[in-house]
Amino acid sequence: MNRITTGVIVSLLIAAAALAWTTNHYHGNAVKYKGQRDTATHNL
Repeated sequence: MNRITTGVIVSLLIAAAALAWTTNHYHGNAVKYKGQRDTATHNL
C-alpha cells in the first residue's frame, strides 16, 4: 500500500509541475502577443 501511495503522489506532483510549466509558457506567449498587437494598433 505504501508503494502505491508513493507512486500516486509522485504522479500527481509530475502532473502539477507539467500544468504549471504549460500555464507559464502560454501566459508568456499571450503577454508577448498582446504587446505586439498593441504596438501594431498604435502604429496605425
